[in-house]
Amino acid sequence: MKILEVDTEKRRLGNFGEREAEKHLKKKGYRILGRNFDDGEHEIDIIAKNRDTLAFVEVKTRSEAAKDPREPRPASAVTPEKQRGLISAARAYLSLHPSDLRLRFDIIEVTVSGEADKWKLDKLCHIEGAFNKNTAFRPKYHG
Repeated sequence: MKILEVDTEKRRLGNFGEREAEKHLKKKGYRILGRNFDDGEHEIDIIAKNRDTLAFVEVKTRSEAAKDPREPRPASAVTPEKQRGLISAARAYLSLHPSDLRLRFDIIEVTVSGEADKWKLDKLCHIEGAFNKNTAFRPKYHG
């Protein structure tokens, strides 16, 4: 069973974060081309176009109440292994939807407060160009 089909609090929190990330991208002028693209092994949360750039966006949502001290920021969960999986899924997407646009891998961190299913957006941080296909490493933070 795919995780998207599982109804857990963690999945609902992730869906909330993805909806907030999508709203953020639309406000910035992005056009959403796809959500939850799955190549059978890896998934890309959001695929969006902005001017001459095609962005593959990984959304990491965390609740203030469930913060893990070993993970200082939500983007910390986008490990080099996860990055390689996203790159693989992006290649699969591009094989189905060829593009001449510039490619970019972004991470959007979403932090919420409140109780389950009554979350309130506390903070959203869009890290553009967090990693690239040649250098799968821990994300760089800008500001």
